[in-house]
Amino acid sequence: MKLQKHVLQWHITHRCNLHCTHCYQEDRAAALPFSALKALFGQYLDFCAAMQFRGHINLTGGEPLLSEHLFPLLDLLEASRTTFGILSNGTCISDETAGRLAGYECLRFVQVSIDGTRETHDSVRGAGNFDRACEGLRSLRRAGIQTMAAFTCHQRNYQELKDVIRLMRRRKVARFWADRLVPIGGSKEDILTNEQFRAVLDILKREHGRRHLFSHTDVHLNRAMQFQTGGDCIYHCAAGTTLLTLLADGTLLPCRRLPIPVGNCLEQDMLTLYRNSPLIAELRKETIPEACTACPRAHLCRGGAKCLTYAVTGKLCERDLNCWYRF
Repeated sequence: MKLQKHVLQWHITHRCNLHCTHCYQEDRAAALPFSALKALFGQYLDFCAAMQFRGHINLTGGEPLLSEHLFPLLDLLEASRTTFGILSNGTCISDETAGRLAGYECLRFVQVSIDGTRETHDSVRGAGNFDRACEGLRSLRRAGIQTMAAFTCHQRNYQELKDVIRLMRRRKVARFWADRLVPIGGSKEDILTNEQFRAVLDILKREHGRRHLFSHTDVHLNRAMQFQTGGDCIYHCAAGTTLLTLLADGTLLPCRRLPIPVGNCLEQDMLTLYRNSPLIAELRKETIPEACTACPRAHLCRGGAKCLTYAVTGKLCERDLNCWYRF
């Protein structure tokens, strides 16, 4: 029997070498001893076995490469044959580090965040960090590791999307994807309008179609509401169903961008928290918002991005703010 994939986004440390302007991490000190990380990993294996999931872990931070426990933890994942990815700002990835990562058969990709062209990226992440991130991507590619670039769209950078995609193509990044800013603790004024979001989707659709003609970079379209300008891949929110987030202090969330605590895995195990949580039960119902019921695709997208809706309205089951369909 083929098991359904489950993704755990695991923040193994909240330490970071950057101070990005849009970061939602207030606590920058949390980190656990290796014994606790090992126990938490055991909880996740037990959770997947009980729920009949095929587990995959995306390790992040903070900056995960700053954790002294990263490579011992990767050894544990490798020994259990658990696939994993690494989400990084790219500035700590040297040729030596990339070569070491390349030795793990279960590593599927390393993702690096790119927030715009050089000037814009550096205005968010600090001077010189665009070049450092690009050098990190280059080191990963030379080591034979699949690279991903992630772009978060907001009002101050969405017009640079096409330029960033072209830059990533020239650097032979394997996959590029973009998603919208979710204003956790930040300004709601940076959220894309429907017109701006449509412009973003038009660019993504055009660039997605060019991947076979001009480069091998896959411009990915599998994010919330990105089917609106075409395409058959309709994504729905996986928070609390096939996606969970574990913070560096043991807090369990449905998703990092939906910061409603389920509980703490240092106090109660993950499976128990999951099974007993009213929030998880609500998310697993996969309720379609009332405003979407007339849409023929509502059963597929299920209302779009719950995290963005919640950040703005405080409600989980409302129509996506950037859906321009009207019935």
